[in-house]
Amino acid sequence: MEYTMKRVPDVTCHHLFDSHIYLITEKNDTLTKKPLVTPSDLKGRTLMVGGGSPPMLRALQQRIISEIHVDYFNSPDHDNTLTNVAAHKGVCLAPGFLNDHNDEFAWLDFDSNVVIPCGVYTHKNDKRQSLHAFIELLQHFYRDQPDFKV
Repeated sequence: MEYTMKRVPDVTCHHLFDSHIYLITEKNDTLTKKPLVTPSDLKGRTLMVGGGSPPMLRALQQRIISEIHVDYFNSPDHDNTLTNVAAHKGVCLAPGFLNDHNDEFAWLDFDSNVVIPCGVYTHKNDKRQSLHAFIELLQHFYRDQPDFKV
């Protein structure tokens, strides 16, 4: 995530993709029938928040909590969050880069303009041709398949 590297000196960011936000639910959840889940669809739900969420996702979570008045609780990390989803305790908003595509959960498109920029960093003085070729390959791959949508 690019925001975590802002204060590291002597590095160059090579942007790979913008990760979108998804709603994680159980596969049999009624929301899986919707092509796009909206914040108002979360009314009456319990939302898990926290767990090391990036600042832009935390802001979205807080906006939904205050505007939609959903119930919520803090989850310490993504693994606990998935366990709680499986235990029918709630749903969660998460960036697509966390999707492990294990087909255990539904990752639903969520109506939000929040994106999390993701990139790879190199030392400013690293001019190796092989490194730059590798970065170009990554950028090409992610340009064609952001968030690895299936």
